[in-house]
Amino acid sequence: MSSTLHIFSKPKSYYTAFDMNLVGIHDKILLQQDACYDQSQFASNSPVQIYMLETCAIARAVTPIDSIQQVDDLSWVDLIANCDKSITW
Repeated sequence: MSSTLHIFSKPKSYYTAFDMNLVGIHDKILLQQDACYDQSQFASNSPVQIYMLETCAIARAVTPIDSIQQVDDLSWVDLIANCDKSITW
């Protein structure tokens, strides 16, 4: 089963053409930069696990909500390595 890591760096409203149906059941989502501010919108109706880059969360004084897993830089590398491909939107 192939998986894709979808990486978002802007608030969800920026991605007007993005359709959550593009995210497969084995995929993962990583929030970084200003996407951290909009974590609730990304988590709403998300069929997959969502991660938030710790350094971005700290820099923006954002605490991940319960459904979002915070990852450090080493875990981020593992996350990418464990997916077949990544897409930066």
